Amino acid sequence: MKIEPAACSDLEALGRLYEELYVRMAALQPEHFRPARQSPEFLQSILDSQDGDILTARDPSGEAVGFAVVRFQHTPEYPCFRSRQYTCLMDLVVTENRRGQGVGRALLKAVEDWARSRGSAFVELGVLSENHPAIGLYESYGFLERRKVMEMEL
Repeated sequence: MKIEPAACSDLEALGRLYEELYVRMAALQPEHFRPARQSPEFLQSILDSQDGDILTARDPSGEAVGFAVVRFQHTPEYPCFRSRQYTCLMDLVVTENRRGQGVGRALLKAVEDWARSRGSAFVELGVLSENHPAIGLYESYGFLERRKVMEMEL
């Protein structure tokens, strides 16, 4: 497996992988999410960004089987925050038939390398609380829960 930054020619494959992600999110939290297609403009904006990347996992045939969207950021200017640079892992997707084969772990290693090369102090991500397989992967890689987001339906 090879992991490399996405190219414009990958937009269609990335869109299909996002569809898989959104179907899964809708199944886990139907009150918040629905199946959808990611905007090609969003994907292109990441490709064009100096502070972001789409790291794409390819099988030996060159097919995209997963990706990670990363963005280099700074903590907000707020009195109580320590000023730090970090990487936000916005999305990580592995096609269903390749899960459990090390693709996610390889993508996390690529994210870690990408973040370190930019001087990030840490990598941050959000995950749906019902997505137990993803939580297990992240925890096994060394991610720790630092905050909880809670809501109350009205």
